[in-house]
Amino acid sequence: MFSFAKLRMTKIGVARSLSAALPLVMLCLVAARPAQAQTYTVLHSFTGAPSDGAFANGELVQDAAGNLYGTTSEGGTHNDGTVFKLDPGGVVTILHSFDFANDGVQPAGGLLLDAKGNLYGTTPEGGHGGQGTVFRIDTDDVFKTLYSFKGGSDGGWPRSRLVTINGDLYGTTTLGGDLSECGGEGCGTIFKLSGSTETVLYNFSGGTDGARPQGLIRDAAGNLYGVAEYGGIGAGTGAGTVWKLDINGAFVGLYAFTGGSDGGTPQGRLVRDNTNGTLRGVTWVGGDPVCNCGVVFSVDLSGHETVIHKFFGYGGGGLPFVGLLDVDGILYGTTSDGGDLNCNHDMNPRGCGVLYQIGKTGQYDVIHSFEGATEGDAYYNLFGGLSLGTDGSIYGATYFGGTGTCKDYPGCGVIFKYTP
Repeated sequence: MFSFAKLRMTKIGVARSLSAALPLVMLCLVAARPAQAQTYTVLHSFTGAPSDGAFANGELVQDAAGNLYGTTSEGGTHNDGTVFKLDPGGVVTILHSFDFANDGVQPAGGLLLDAKGNLYGTTPEGGHGGQGTVFRIDTDDVFKTLYSFKGGSDGGWPRSRLVTINGDLYGTTTLGGDLSECGGEGCGTIFKLSGSTETVLYNFSGGTDGARPQGLIRDAAGNLYGVAEYGGIGAGTGAGTVWKLDINGAFVGLYAFTGGSDGGTPQGRLVRDNTNGTLRGVTWVGGDPVCNCGVVFSVDLSGHETVIHKFFGYGGGGLPFVGLLDVDGILYGTTSDGGDLNCNHDMNPRGCGVLYQIGKTGQYDVIHSFEGATEGDAYYNLFGGLSLGTDGSIYGATYFGGTGTCKDYPGCGVIFKYTP
């Protein structure tokens, strides 16, 4: 039914066809006005193996000293990806270079920084089980693989950021679980890791509960929330779900997308309003019937969905691959498509994506259009997102763009800063 191995190329192909199909008249119809006084700065341009990372792909985290930590899917000693630190002076240090067989490859989804200063993350492939790992880098920069997935009942291909509750780690796997579902690959799991002991809390079926879960968030009580890319209405042809796993282990499907005006194929992590519990996120497709390039949505705890914004493509951006950042009620995010239409590299002939904000009144603004070679390129950022720094600035990383040279790609990616 589903094949994650084909997912990346499928998304690239669909993104190209969706972009090419948008009529030029949409340039005049985009409901977005550029925000004023942009303060976008590139902090680092990756150069690739062997001494630097390449293709940054996860949310950044920041410690009290102002150091930023993140992951790249390639680069490092073995060109299998890295964990890096960017200090306030702009110096990048590679904390770990991955080696496929031993500790995983292509770390994804970003890092969790605990109260003690330890870093935790996942890789979607490699490790002793071949199906991904959970790892830790302690405060002495010592790397340890905590668990290697086998791709069976324990799950496989974790690719999202972890959360912690009472010292235990919680996350999702994209594959594995019940191997009788999703074409024998399994539809994914929600798991708990206590030390090196893994417990599967829920197996997705690909039916009304969804399939291919994305990243988790938690509330103060320890309930978990997330989205699944597929499944829901129509089971195998469903357009994804929003769900909750409560502290007693009960799974609740909060909303199932239709793939129409309400959106479809939700991406990334949700953000939660702590006052009323409303969940907000993005979908990769659906919304405007002409563009079909995604929405920003909210779902309340009674399961009612509201579309906050429909992407229209071109200058306003479209096809968001990553979730939102909530800063005092203002939402920030990125799209993989649209923006500066002169950024016409071969990977995406319809722009390199935008950085946007949605104000408390619902006003949508493009606050930066990525320009590829010099300023990064948000296209193909499948797993990462934006982070709020201690200085009030917003930090992120792009998969492509920058001044580095990696294979035939347009740059190796950058780390950027935006100050509202």
